[in-house]
Amino acid sequence: MPSQPGATVEDRYIQGGLWIAVLVMSGWHVLSILPVALSGWLEHGLAIGALLWLGLAVVGAVSAWVVVRGGGHSVAFPLAVCVILLSASMIGSLTSPGGMFGHYNWPFAVVGWFGLVALWRQPLRALLGLLAVNALTGVTALVALGEANRLDFARLIVQTFGVSALEVTIYVGSRAVAATARIGAEAADAATRTRIVDMAAEANRSARRNRYEAIQGTAVPLLERLASGRLNLADGGIRQEIAVTVMRLRRDLVESDDVSDLLSHELRACADAAGRRGIAVDLIAPAGTIPVLPIEIRHALTEPVIHGLASAATRARVTVVASATDITVAIVTDTRHPVLPPESRGGVEVSYDQDEKALWIQARWTGALSSAQPDPVSSSPSSSPAVSP
Repeated sequence: MPSQPGATVEDRYIQGGLWIAVLVMSGWHVLSILPVALSGWLEHGLAIGALLWLGLAVVGAVSAWVVVRGGGHSVAFPLAVCVILLSASMIGSLTSPGGMFGHYNWPFAVVGWFGLVALWRQPLRALLGLLAVNALTGVTALVALGEANRLDFARLIVQTFGVSALEVTIYVGSRAVAATARIGAEAADAATRTRIVDMAAEANRSARRNRYEAIQGTAVPLLERLASGRLNLADGGIRQEIAVTVMRLRRDLVESDDVSDLLSHELRACADAAGRRGIAVDLIAPAGTIPVLPIEIRHALTEPVIHGLASAATRARVTVVASATDITVAIVTDTRHPVLPPESRGGVEVSYDQDEKALWIQARWTGALSSAQPDPVSSSPSSSPAVSP
């Protein structure tokens, strides 16, 4: 089965071939046949020729209108047109002066052009069948006119091939060109899909390298110190350092998940890590719409929250207020130890306040994302604003 781009290209080329067939049929009927029909009518009183020309003009116009608009796939319409064309061919052969090969027996020669348009949506065998039956009408006319001899049969064979070759060539040629275009479109589509897969694979490898480097920079040094016995786990500062490292790891592990709101997803991962330490974290649903943020901005917004959660004694509350150009993440904890939150970076301004019972930290990003960023995704609204001290 052809791919969707290939099938579309093939249909477009076949439609172009149909327009060529319609133009040739119309031009032949008007520029070549009309003078002959008028001459027979005016000079010899052959009104039947003029009527046949007019009737075939109507049949051709109707066929072109139906087939160009996508019709002609069923058998009924082309069959009815073929019956009319063969009848006109027989009438013209029997009534034209000069007999079968006379100057005014043009209906026999134009059957193929009108049939080409009417049978455009049908298989090639339908067109070949029409041309074969038209040849049989010529044989019948020869017998009826008493011209059934070897010379006239030979002339009929030559004339049949002469008036059929161009029609078959246009039909077969248009399909061949369309098939070639389809193959080219499918190859281009396959190459594009391969490039997309390669780009996705490279993005995954890059994400894995970044996570590995993050782990190397956070967990490994801490584990080396723990293994060498240089860490005093009774020290509150050491425990807080370990909690920060654990939450960073949890955040880094979920940053490549396929979710619509990565910032909230990473904050939830940090809250889960704090919950495993017995901290009751109240993570409020975001107020407003959080756009798709680069990883640098997300890390700058979540880093103060990680430090706040690591210092919490029993509970914490995290809120997010967002718009397309302004995102504020705030945390309030009941910490008992002094905490120095990370400095402002990545366009994110960090501010905090602390007393003997509570710590308040706020990270705020203001700016505009690049137009190349994906459309923002909606988050659930909340009436809770960012917490102030």
